[in-house]
Amino acid sequence: MRIWGEAVVQLGLLLGLAPLVNGFIQRVKAAFQGRHGPSVLQPYFTLRKLWRRQDLRPQASTWLFATAPRLALSIALAAGIGIPLLWYPAPVGWGGDFIIVVGLLALERFVLALAALDTATPFGGLGSSREVTVGAMVEPALFAIALPWMLMAGGTSWAMLITASASIAPLDLVRFFALVAAVIVCLAETGRLPVDNPDTHLELTMIHEAMLLEYSGPQLAMASLAQMVKQLLLVAMVTDLLLPWRWGGPLAQVGISILLWFAAAFGLAVAESVSAKLRFFRLPAYLGTAVILSSAAAALQLWGGR
Repeated sequence: MRIWGEAVVQLGLLLGLAPLVNGFIQRVKAAFQGRHGPSVLQPYFTLRKLWRRQDLRPQASTWLFATAPRLALSIALAAGIGIPLLWYPAPVGWGGDFIIVVGLLALERFVLALAALDTATPFGGLGSSREVTVGAMVEPALFAIALPWMLMAGGTSWAMLITASASIAPLDLVRFFALVAAVIVCLAETGRLPVDNPDTHLELTMIHEAMLLEYSGPQLAMASLAQMVKQLLLVAMVTDLLLPWRWGGPLAQVGISILLWFAAAFGLAVAESVSAKLRFFRLPAYLGTAVILSSAAAALQLWGGR
């Protein structure tokens, strides 16, 4: 019963805080651009408005298009109970595995890409093609971020990775390289500059937004919420791997985790605000930087451990 209670609480906070983190990022970006910006609660208002709108579907679409948003949200939430977001261990126990979580995030991308192709529209094909291309470069980089801790721990479970990370000094060069790589990967995986621009619908720049262009009403709300949950999951994964220290009782640990989420979200907003949109064919070099930095961190870990 305790495991189920922790899972329900964690999923509830994940759903409740994901729009707030997204609104916080938008507000920080507005401040850097010299604007007042929307309220941090604006994503909640947007989701509520979408839930009240009519659900329209392309004539050529099938059941796959209608099912994809709720399936993507379910996959993101399933990944959420495999990560120790608020306390250790994760609700699923010490068996939570890093590779499984990365696989679930890739599965969510696959589902939305199929739904975009199911619309039989040019924008759907454009968005899905670009999304899977970026995903093929992001997933190895995301896996490489945890490589130093995998080599040190000799496994891929979250418990082993967090224990290995906590045993390294806070200002170690390995942690710094992994942190820079994590920023690059999070910007790409969440569809932010310099990889994508979530605030535009221009044909030449759309990636993730192109896949959602045909959605409306509750379907668009679920698809948008799935992206917000995925964004918070990535932020939580980075803070767990690179800032694993928690003190005090359960409530103190929850508070520290939430503060670290917003600190990481602030860092993402700053990194996006100082970035310019890259040409699509320059993305391999940009994302390859994350793989190189992570590999360098792993090499330093191996060299230092001998």
